[in-house]
Amino acid sequence: MGEMSFEVARTAIEKYAADRDASGKRLLREVIPSTMGEPLLYSHFDELLELCRALGIPLNLTTNGTFPGKWGSEDAMGVLLRSCRDIKVSYLASEQFDGWKANVEKLVRVRDKLRENARCATVSLQVTLHKKNLQEVPEIVSWASANGIDRIKWNKVVLLSVASQELREMYALDDALLESLRDEFRSGEFSASNVKHEGSLFFKNSADLCAVGGKCESCPFADEVWVWPDGHEDHCPNPERRWVGERLE
Repeated sequence: MGEMSFEVARTAIEKYAADRDASGKRLLREVIPSTMGEPLLYSHFDELLELCRALGIPLNLTTNGTFPGKWGSEDAMGVLLRSCRDIKVSYLASEQFDGWKANVEKLVRVRDKLRENARCATVSLQVTLHKKNLQEVPEIVSWASANGIDRIKWNKVVLLSVASQELREMYALDDALLESLRDEFRSGEFSASNVKHEGSLFFKNSADLCAVGGKCESCPFADEVWVWPDGHEDHCPNPERRWVGERLE
């Protein structure tokens, strides 16, 4: 569909920003710019920041950690930290980008300076767990703890039903491996007093297991609205439905 026009983004945000509950409290808690691309490459990202700032709505940003262009400067990182509730840096990019750790450490340093005078965003890691990186979990936890990361979101890899057997053998984690990892977290082996551990690894119900085209009342994403570049809305994040089911309908 290409890049979302800013008019589509503004219309969606202003629409939901107007919703209030019975007590008059705004229902829109945050805006999450694109989970299917690098949001800091969005040509209207400055306008998005300004709109959300004017409306008093924080962003929940997930970035690959490259911090392209001006976003690699301390001043620009400061703008992001003051505008967001949380900044999640995807660990996946660390496998392709040599400067990933240095950028995350820089972001944390800027966060610490801002926290001396005001509240600002938390800095999190988002780790997609798969067979090839499972052995790196202890190292990730150790590095995150030593560098002041606030939280790690551990999300298990999701493979579509059309994925090849070769891909499954390379990346898929079976239930026994996942349960073993959960046990290690429960036992405190990976615990660190200054790092929170969250994510779909710990969900009782996973969005990728929802019935295609159905409604899952226990879905952890039930309160979210997904807005596509053409403006249409989707209330189900199930990738099986979005990328396979719709093609079969």
